[in-house]
Amino acid sequence: MALPGEIVEFIECTTLSISYNVMGIATVTFSVVSNQKEFPSGDLINSITVGSPSTTFAGYVTDAYMQAIPNTVGWYETKVTLISIATK
Repeated sequence: MALPGEIVEFIECTTLSISYNVMGIATVTFSVVSNQKEFPSGDLINSITVGSPSTTFAGYVTDAYMQAIPNTVGWYETKVTLISIATK
């Protein structure tokens, strides 16, 4: 539970999707949940590390939009699409 005034941001793991094209470019989509009505910090949406052993996808945000989460008060979801080349 967040303390009053505390900023909470996390990646909703069940929304993570990674697909590759024939050139090896990855399209990574995921959602960031936050209690702030602002876009998440750049570090959180410009790269994502997944898996074990870990793989980091860092690249360019090609689409992002925010919406209020239905049936909640003060919680927002930002859906992000990132184009990247995977690095270890």
